[in-house]
Amino acid sequence: MDWPARSPDLNPIEHVCDYIYRRISQRQNRPITLPDFTQALILEWNGLPQELIATLMRSMTSRCRECCDRRGGHTHY
Repeated sequence: MDWPARSPDLNPIEHVCDYIYRRISQRQNRPITLPDFTQALILEWNGLPQELIATLMRSMTSRCRECCDRRGGHTHY
């Protein structure tokens, strides 16, 4: 299977980035300048719930299994 190695389903950092993006997008005063965005990004990264990371890591076996079962196609992740 050529595609699954690049699949976002198999890359937990994609889900972490999505989480951070949503948190920044939900801010009342969204960052406009690059320094403001950098500051917001650092704050959200430092505030990542460790349970989110643990959940993503625990799900890797089922992610890999589902990706193989679907022969590299879309998964529910």
